[in-house]
Amino acid sequence: MPLCQRLLTSGGIACLALTLACGDDVDPDDGPPCGDDLNGCSDDTSMFMEVPECELTGELDVVIGQGETVFQELAEGDLPDPEFGFQGGQHVWMAVQVRNPAVDYPQLKIRINVDYCETNCSQPENWLTDNVRELLADETTMTVTPEGYFQQTRMLVTVFGWVTTPNRRVEMLVTDPCGRQGYVKREYVSPGP
Repeated sequence: MPLCQRLLTSGGIACLALTLACGDDVDPDDGPPCGDDLNGCSDDTSMFMEVPECELTGELDVVIGQGETVFQELAEGDLPDPEFGFQGGQHVWMAVQVRNPAVDYPQLKIRINVDYCETNCSQPENWLTDNVRELLADETTMTVTPEGYFQQTRMLVTVFGWVTTPNRRVEMLVTDPCGRQGYVKREYVSPGP
């Protein structure tokens, strides 16, 4: 066998052996899209700190949106655009604005539910949870808009059945350190026959 052919053959075998040996050490969450997510796809909210001495009351004024880098508000009836990954997965980039933030306590706990329904969607029990994401946003990830709103983009939510079903919704519950909460939902149910 010529030298070139032997090198290619042994090199190919060595490369295959390395790939097989190291396959389990490769963490898919280390790269995009998780590399672009504000928490690297972690759902750890253990660092959320409630502040009992905070005197702010009432509900948070929450605006739901989408966006990996730029906030785009979702109007009533609008849903986030799904992204299709190169490995076949799907996700959405969620975003939020809090328009009456506790400026002295720049932290938010955010819970995002994505649900879908196949039939008879007027019945709450027919809605299925596709995924739930809980995350923590703080001064290192949020921006403050010129209007003084707290704004967070780059919240990746992996979706599964949600993409292929016409009846879908996204719910977002936001909690600040003062114990105030804001809830918002966007839903699309296709008109029935």
